[in-house]
Amino acid sequence: MKLDELRKQINEIDQEMLKLFEKRMHVAKSIGEYKKENNLPVLDKNREEALMNLMKSKVEDKDLIDLYASFLNHLMSLSKDYQHEV
Repeated sequence: MKLDELRKQINEIDQEMLKLFEKRMHVAKSIGEYKKENNLPVLDKNREEALMNLMKSKVEDKDLIDLYASFLNHLMSLSKDYQHEV
């Protein structure tokens, strides 16, 4: 496969991920609003650990588990930052 074709695939994947990222962040904002209204902390360490364990168990390519964990950790960090802005 040519480099241009591979890059086209990456661009298509990135476009899909962008839509999902926006959707996730909009939900995170709503969660932040709920937490603010109900005097709940943004950080829920037990929820994060449970989510991390669940999602890592679903990674099919086991060589990617650590990379996925890093990705998810960063995504959760961005979500918490966004919730703090609410």
